[in-house]
Amino acid sequence: MAIVSKNMETQEKIISTFEELQQAIYDLRHQVVEFELLFNQACNRHIDSNFQKEWLLDRISSRYDMITLRHDVMLLVRDTISGFRDFDGYFLDVKQLLQSIESLMLSHADEEEYEIAAIIKKWHEKFAQAIYFVNDFTY
Repeated sequence: MAIVSKNMETQEKIISTFEELQQAIYDLRHQVVEFELLFNQACNRHIDSNFQKEWLLDRISSRYDMITLRHDVMLLVRDTISGFRDFDGYFLDVKQLLQSIESLMLSHADEEEYEIAAIIKKWHEKFAQAIYFVNDFTY
């Protein structure tokens, strides 16, 4: 079994978490497109029903708003984290990276944007876990 430095193992975990974030953004983007199509269909149904299906528009619209919010916040987290990545794809100053995500989270909490802060907190915890993981040496 090859010996891998703690720094390299940490980098692998951070990169894996970053890729998970990228995949979540990609998946949400597809959901946004799907909800845009659903909204157009709901508009047509609303018109066809002599404007009796407003509840359907409201329901789809609120779900769409929630998905776009999550998508936009994850883009913000990704952009923040990308600032700590070098040309080789490794993350520099991982402690500062965590502090930046935490600062972003707290600034939104201070603005009473709790939904946004909660989404950022989830990713802060994931990256903290990747950085400060505990090796399990049990076999």
